[in-house]
Amino acid sequence: MKRTRRATFEYHADRSRELLKVFNEELGFSHYDSVLDVVQRVVNRPSSRFWVSEERACRIVSSMCRRPLPSKCHPLRREMFEEIHRRSMHLWGMHPNWSLKRCVYYVVNHEAPKFYLAVATAHALICQERNRCRVENMLKLRRWLSA
Repeated sequence: MKRTRRATFEYHADRSRELLKVFNEELGFSHYDSVLDVVQRVVNRPSSRFWVSEERACRIVSSMCRRPLPSKCHPLRREMFEEIHRRSMHLWGMHPNWSLKRCVYYVVNHEAPKFYLAVATAHALICQERNRCRVENMLKLRRWLSA
């Protein structure tokens, strides 16, 4: 069976850094909670932006103006795109001279109510980012010690 290449997400590193930052903040507030409880709170905290590319969001919102999302769409993705669509339509009503693309770009790049990630996905991303930071710090330390 031929494997298809997956698209790379251009904001992957930014999203992972923000997830780890929010995770560390939440970890400071919880003393006896399990890691998954903390991650559950993290995914429901506000995010600095919607973690989807502007082009994809524009294609989906434009499509949503003509027909609803397919039923096979993941519930969190559906919720995110419906929120982007709702906000874009509201903004378009306030600025009728703006294009739909401009409204979507504006909405996507502003604060989102949550991360729209499953707990398991967020946990995996946080672990990957923690490991990446750990390796990066070890390399810095080695360079410093060898200098």
